[in-house]
Amino acid sequence: MSAGSEPGTALDADALIAEATALTGLDDFGADRSFLTGYGKLVAAVEAMSPSAQLRETAHGKIVGLLATRLRYVQDEKDHPEIIAQEVGEPLVVCGLPRTGTTITYDLLCLDPAARAPREWEWYIPWPAPEEATFDSDPRIAQVQSIYENWLAHAPQLADIQRMDCTQPGECNHGMMLHFASTNFPAELGVPDFSQWLQQTVPEGQYRTHKRMLQQFQWKGPKGRWTLKSPQHLFDLPGLLEAYPGAMLVWTHRDPVKTFSSLSSMISSFLAAVGAPQDDHAIGRSVLDTWSAAMARATEARSSRPDIEGRILDLAHAEIVADPVAAVESIYARFELPLSDEHRLRIGTFLAGNPAASRLGKHKHSPEQFGIDPDEVRERLAVYYERYGHLLGRT
Repeated sequence: MSAGSEPGTALDADALIAEATALTGLDDFGADRSFLTGYGKLVAAVEAMSPSAQLRETAHGKIVGLLATRLRYVQDEKDHPEIIAQEVGEPLVVCGLPRTGTTITYDLLCLDPAARAPREWEWYIPWPAPEEATFDSDPRIAQVQSIYENWLAHAPQLADIQRMDCTQPGECNHGMMLHFASTNFPAELGVPDFSQWLQQTVPEGQYRTHKRMLQQFQWKGPKGRWTLKSPQHLFDLPGLLEAYPGAMLVWTHRDPVKTFSSLSSMISSFLAAVGAPQDDHAIGRSVLDTWSAAMARATEARSSRPDIEGRILDLAHAEIVADPVAAVESIYARFELPLSDEHRLRIGTFLAGNPAASRLGKHKHSPEQFGIDPDEVRERLAVYYERYGHLLGRT
């Protein structure tokens, strides 16, 4: 057993790599080592918190698992070079702020029989490659769902905030964990130093990892037009379009004051579930800083890059809630995609029995609870409010 795996022992970057190597019997991380920057930042950020035994154990298991997956990906492409020769096409990507209607929009788009969305269990345990024949019975489904059930046991309020079903389409920020560049780490572990690094940095190579994961998923798994979602794409729209030049982007909009408050509440619940330190005002400050940086970066990218601006459709949260079918129709019209009768039928069935409807109004939160000053938000995002205020339901 490596030093890094001893209970109570501080996490050490070299020891964790040695443990992943021993676990897999592999030692080649491939030519692209850009993930090591975020990896080092994450390990240091965990220890900077003087973490509890539970939190350190959670971080330890997660990090070793991610390193092992990277080793196995490299071995897979050595054994099967056809994996990285695959094209991934032109994905349809939902990229609005968290809590702006991204989930319902994404779910409706994923009902298209022509669509292929990564499931949450795929993102969380992305090796071995999923197979089409066992896609709905893969043992990882039970593994990930048991994690969700454990979270709910410690923080039952999560059920009123977020769907907790790992068979549903998942977000790309889960996949960014494999590059050690994900906003999931602050949400699930705290790690304020890592959060600050993400706010200040565009992690090099993250979309190479992202594309590599899509290649792994479609190699033996179901095929289709990739349909993706993550607010984290706002941090690097140029990188997203460099990796996928034909990507079709849907940016959902809602007043950031409301979204920051809602997201802070969700993160507070996740941290409670994993035993991480909780300070509601610190959470609110981190959310405000993180997503203000993302919004400013994305707004600037749109203003300075006509090629990026030309790939985006803007949708108001109010529009999505009022008429989800019309919202989907506008997306398909904008990108000249065929909206099939089967897709329309699935949308109707989904909306009639959508469990998300039962959550409406149950998630209680306020900016004040998390120390979020609406005037500060509007001042920091003045350019965004000026340009998109007509989509926010406020004059």
